Amino acid sequence: MTILLFDDFEMDTQSRSLKRRDREVRIGSRAFDILTALTSKQGQILSKAELMEAAWPDTHVEESSLRVNIVALRKVLDGVNPGSMIENVAGRGYTFTPPVTKLDGHENLGSASRMHQPDVLPNACARLVGREDLIARWSDNIGAGITTIVGQGGIGKTSMAIQIARCVQNAYERVQFVDVADRANDSPCPLALALKARTLTSGMLSQAIESFSGESVLLIIDGCDWSIDRVALIAESIADRNSDAAILATSREPLGIIGENVLYLPGLAVPEAEQEIDDLAAFSGIQLFAERVSMVAEEFAIDGPGNIKLAADVVRMTDGNPLAIELAASRVADLGLEYLVASLDRPLRTLRRGNRTAHPRQQTLRASIDWSYDLLDSKMQALLGLLSSFGGEFTRELARERYGCYFGPSDFEEAFDGLVVKSLVDSQQRGGSYSLPRLIREYALEKQRMSAVGYPAEKMEHVAAESAYRPPYPARNIAPQSNLLALQLVGQAA
Repeated sequence: MTILLFDDFEMDTQSRSLKRRDREVRIGSRAFDILTALTSKQGQILSKAELMEAAWPDTHVEESSLRVNIVALRKVLDGVNPGSMIENVAGRGYTFTPPVTKLDGHENLGSASRMHQPDVLPNACARLVGREDLIARWSDNIGAGITTIVGQGGIGKTSMAIQIARCVQNAYERVQFVDVADRANDSPCPLALALKARTLTSGMLSQAIESFSGESVLLIIDGCDWSIDRVALIAESIADRNSDAAILATSREPLGIIGENVLYLPGLAVPEAEQEIDDLAAFSGIQLFAERVSMVAEEFAIDGPGNIKLAADVVRMTDGNPLAIELAASRVADLGLEYLVASLDRPLRTLRRGNRTAHPRQQTLRASIDWSYDLLDSKMQALLGLLSSFGGEFTRELARERYGCYFGPSDFEEAFDGLVVKSLVDSQQRGGSYSLPRLIREYALEKQRMSAVGYPAEKMEHVAAESAYRPPYPARNIAPQSNLLALQLVGQAA
C-alpha cells in the first residue's frame, strides 16, 4: 500500500481513493491514473505522451482526452485557483508542483494523520523554474542557527525559502512562518507580535523566546528588510536560547549576526547577446518566460526561432529577474512579443501590472524597487543617483574619484558599501568591478529626471499610484529631497 500526501489531500494508490480533509473526493479512473503518474514524479515534467500512456496504456486516444481530464483534475485540486498544482510546461508537458510525502506499508498508516498536519506555509501558485539544484543544495545546509537568503527585489527569495522549508519541515516538531511586512494578516503568535509591534518591549521579546523553548522548530521569517535590526535581535536571541531552532530568513541584506549563514540568490540564467539557443531549458530565464506566456497567451507559444530570439531579448532586458520576467509574460497577450521587446526600453512603464493577490510590494516592478529605495538613508540615495551615470561596469576607485568629493571622509565608503550590501549595486567579482542592474539604473535615473524638471504634482501622484504600496513602518533617516541633492551633484560633475 502506498499513500501520497500533498497539500490537504491523502491519496491511496492501491485502493484508488482520494480524500481531502478526510472526505472522499470523486474523480474518474483516467484522471486518477494521470494524477498518480504526476504525483509519483513530483517536480518532474511528464510529456503528454507519457501521461496518455499511463491513463490509456492499451488504447489510442486523441490529445483532447488528456486535456479534458487535466481540466477536471484542476477543478478538484485547485478550486478557484486552477493550474496551481498541475502546471503546463510550454512545449514539454505537465508537472505537479506541491511537495508530496510518500508513505509505504501498513505500518505507516497510523503516522499518516500525524504527518498530515495543517500546512502553515503559504501555497506556491506555480513551480519554481531553474532553482532545482539550488533548492537541493541549500536544503542540505539548513540546520540549527540562522540562515538568510539575500538578493534584490523580485529575485524569488520568498519562494525559495518556502520550497526549502517544505523540503526539511518533517525534521522539525514545529514550523512557524511570519511575513514581517504583511500587516493585513497579523498573527497572534508571540513571534509575530514581537516582530511587528511598533515598540518592542522586553516582555514581548521574552515571550517570543519562551514560546519555542524545548522544541525542535523551523522558523521562516520573510521580508526582514523594514525591521532588520529587530529581526536580528529576536532571531539571535531565539538561536542562543534554543539549540534546536533553525531560522530561515529572507532579506535584501544580511542580518549581520555572528555565525549567520548567508545564501546569495542570483538571477535566472540568460543568454548572451546573439547567442544561439537550441533548447529553451538551457536558460532558466527563457524557460520561465515561456511557461508563464503559455499560461496567459497560448497563441504566442515560444516554439520557433523567431519567438525564441524575442524571448531571449526579453529575459536579457529584465536582468533574469523572475518578477520582471513574469510581469513581462503578463503583457504578451495585449502587446505581442515584438512590441513587448521594443517597450522594454522603458521597463518600469511596461512592467506595471502584476498578480492582484501578491503582496503589494511584488505587484509591480516599481513597487518592488520602491521597497528597497525607501530603506536607504539620504547619502545612499544620493550616491545611487550619481552611480546611475555609469552605463556599464565601473570600479570603486573610479566612482570615488568622480563623486567622493561630495561626501565626508568616510561617508562615501559607507554609502557605497551600503548599496552593495542592500543588493542595489552588483559586485561583478571580476577585478573588483561593479554595476547597477539595468532596472535599478533606470529607476535611479528617473528619480533624478523628476527632480530636475520639478515634476508636475499630478504626474507625481500617478507614479505614486502605480506603486500602490507604502511600507508599514516609517523609513529610517530618509531625506525627502535627497534626489534633488543627487541631481545637483551630477550637474556639478558634468
